[in-house]
Amino acid sequence: MKQALFPLNTVVFPGSILPLKIFEQRYLSLIKDCLKQQTGFVIVLISEGNEVGEAPQIYCTGCYVEIIDWESLAGGLLGISIQAKHRARLSNSTVRDDGLLLAEAIPFATPLDDKPALPIAFESLADTLKQLLNHPFAQQYKDRINFKNAADICYRLSELLPIGNLQKQQLLETETTEQMLDLLALHIDALQT
Repeated sequence: MKQALFPLNTVVFPGSILPLKIFEQRYLSLIKDCLKQQTGFVIVLISEGNEVGEAPQIYCTGCYVEIIDWESLAGGLLGISIQAKHRARLSNSTVRDDGLLLAEAIPFATPLDDKPALPIAFESLADTLKQLLNHPFAQQYKDRINFKNAADICYRLSELLPIGNLQKQQLLETETTEQMLDLLALHIDALQT
């Protein structure tokens, strides 16, 4: 069964919490259907095109998300908060008549999903994350992170580090815990020089 896609100029990772303002009819319909059926959708990074208007080109890995809160906003807008649950590999994408993208979405499981312990060699990553959590933009995660868990460290650092979307997408697509930890360490080193 095909899954609805929500292309953005943002990469989300499992555990990410993101507020969205919905105004395009195709996405208002999508959210209404998701709330009615108690299901989610996949957020995926745009590779070419825009968030508004014609369906953009997208990457093949995104994140399945669920709606955790919603409210009606002024001007016919809908405000929602979503939480990312797991990574998903996308294939066979199609565009509906209303412009909504659909694709086969298969959960993309990696060893990180088994919530391995953070290797001692990468404890400095936990320290970096603790510093980032002092900033107002990261407050929502302050009491939700297990600093001994590699998945918590990897996903939150990937989301919060001030790096570009291409680097974040590369992190989202990593297949091993070691790859993600190594990439994060390289990004942090580059930011500090």
